[in-house]
Amino acid sequence: MARLLFVVLALAVAVSPRVADASSERGPVVLELFTSQGCSACPPADKLLAKLARDNGIIALSFHVPYWDHMGWRDPFALPVSVQRQRGYARAMKERSVYTPQLVVQGSAHAVGHDRPAIERLIAAAPPSASITIALAARRPPTLRIEIPDLALPQGGAQLWVIAFARSEVRQVLDGENAGHTLHHTNVVRWAAPMAAIEAVPAQLTVSAAEADGADGIALVLQRPRQGAIIAAGQVALR
Repeated sequence: MARLLFVVLALAVAVSPRVADASSERGPVVLELFTSQGCSACPPADKLLAKLARDNGIIALSFHVPYWDHMGWRDPFALPVSVQRQRGYARAMKERSVYTPQLVVQGSAHAVGHDRPAIERLIAAAPPSASITIALAARRPPTLRIEIPDLALPQGGAQLWVIAFARSEVRQVLDGENAGHTLHHTNVVRWAAPMAAIEAVPAQLTVSAAEADGADGIALVLQRPRQGAIIAAGQVALR
C-alpha cells in the first residue's frame, strides 16, 4: 500500500462557529458497497447504490473486491484494500465470513446490497455522526484543509481514513458470470488508506494526498478503533 503524506498543521483548542455548527447537525451516513464485476448478484446492488448516492445526506462508495477474479473475469477496479476493509468489518461485527454484494451502513451494520428495505431501515437507525469540513487548498497534488469538530471520541482516539473515488465508471464484461453485460458503477474507490490517529478534537489538519491525483472526489471517514462505527465523515469534489 502506498504511503500517504500528511501534515498536521494545528490542533485547535476552541471550536470556531463553523465547526460548532457542523458538530450540532447530523452528519452524512456512509454506505460502503463491497461488490465485484465477477458476481452475478452484484449489478442490482450497483444500481441501488447509484440511486442512494443522489441523497445529499449520504456518502456512497463502491469497494470492488478481488476474490471473484478467479471465476473468469478480472475486475479492473478490484483493490486489495477493499477486501482488507471488508474483513475488518467482519471482525468488528463478529461475522465469520464476507460476501458480495454486501453493503455496510455507517460502519456498524450490514445488509445484502440489493435489499433496499433492509438498507433503508439501517440508514434510518444509523448511529449519529458529525460532519468533517473539507476545503480544497490545491488540486495538483490534491491538498485538503480539514476541520474535525468537537465530538465524543472513544477511548484511544479514532482512525481517519482518506478514500479517493471515481464518480462514474462503465465497463463491458467479456467473461465470467456477467459476460455480455455492460455494468455501471458509482463512486468507485480507486485508492484508500488510514490517514492518522485522531486523539483530540476539535482538530485542524492539512493533508497532501498525491495518491488521489486523477480522482473525481475524496471522502474522509473517522471511525472507532479496529474499524468500528463511523463517527464523522465528509467529502469533497476534486473536479
